[in-house]
Amino acid sequence: MARITVIGAGGLYNAEYFFVKAFRSLGNEAIFVDQYEGVTRKFLVRFVTTRFSLSRLALSRLPVNRREFSRSDLILVFKGELLTENTLSRLSEMNTYLFYPDTYRFPILLRNRIHYFRGIITTTERIEPYVKMGARRVMTLRWACDPELHRPLQISKAYDVTFVGTFYPNRWRVLRKLRVRPHVFGSLWYLKIGIHHPAVHGEEYVRVINESKVNLNIHHPVDLEAEAPNMRTFEIAGSGGFLLTERMGCLTKLFRRVETFSSVNELNEKIEYYLEDEKEREEVALGLKEDCLERHTYLHRAQELMKLV
Repeated sequence: MARITVIGAGGLYNAEYFFVKAFRSLGNEAIFVDQYEGVTRKFLVRFVTTRFSLSRLALSRLPVNRREFSRSDLILVFKGELLTENTLSRLSEMNTYLFYPDTYRFPILLRNRIHYFRGIITTTERIEPYVKMGARRVMTLRWACDPELHRPLQISKAYDVTFVGTFYPNRWRVLRKLRVRPHVFGSLWYLKIGIHHPAVHGEEYVRVINESKVNLNIHHPVDLEAEAPNMRTFEIAGSGGFLLTERMGCLTKLFRRVETFSSVNELNEKIEYYLEDEKEREEVALGLKEDCLERHTYLHRAQELMKLV
């Protein structure tokens, strides 16, 4: 049994939650430290800390930066944007790794900080940017699903096409050109498109996946460039949903069969085809679910991570 400390953001259904759960399921002692304890407006704090270095003087008062970290076999830091240099220096004396889920976004969080970690764990195989920033070691770990949450439900279909996610301009540009009006679940959609619904999480999210004939996935442009399939890729697949996502070369290594698109015209054609062919749609969805259960659960990822570090 290993003693593992995870530092990150509290809450349900984020990466930290799933990894802590998986570590414990494997018989390890997993201690979670919420770096946002004492912070009431996460978005504002992140904005300030990524742009004004002087504001980091105030961060020393946060509980996470006043904490004495006991010896652990592994300390896993998710993002770590609120950790001061003093805290990072103390952590560097232990077996500490950075899990950085934002691919190449927010590089200011990594510059002049990445050297404190024994290595960085990322979700892309394109590791050159991290090496150039001074990472001692870079490891790739893909996202996954949690079969206890992401699972098929025996319910009827309610939607032809759905998209679940936050507003990005590229997502809006794609969705506005669909011939089938999509149902959009998410926040910050000030430019409305299709039929809008509030954001969904947890069981509600899994229900929407199961109620959808076609679950559309549109990545952040940086993730697409990095060939870093997002969490939703694996969550839809694990929930038994039919996934339609952008084409990435790595997807054929991760799934035996997955339906992809590289243009809006191709996307429209595939949506119309699979709305008509329920049998083939269900066959593809079943294959995705089986692939996830065999290779892409958080238990798999936790085991892989522990072998890497």
